Amino acid sequence: MAADRLTVNLDGLTDFANQLETIRSGMDSARSWMNEFSGDLGGREVDGAVSHFESHWRDGRGRVDKNCEQLIKMANQAVESLRKADDDLAQQLRESGEQ
Repeated sequence: MAADRLTVNLDGLTDFANQLETIRSGMDSARSWMNEFSGDLGGREVDGAVSHFESHWRDGRGRVDKNCEQLIKMANQAVESLRKADDDLAQQLRESGEQ
């Protein structure tokens, strides 16, 4: 029965890792664009609020970045390991069929 078999969407897992990398890049670029608007949004209070937010968000962004990096690594390692296991099993089946 197909219901009792483990299946993993390896392409989906690879896409997930790629999407996480895009998120990491976007978050990294957010740091620079926040400072681009200094003086354009209003008075000193607005600039101060944006600066305050960015300085506190930097810590959270660092944690999110680290977690994304670890998830990307785990997803890529899982894909690599599962593809290798699948290839090894296929090779063993071919070899056993030849005997």
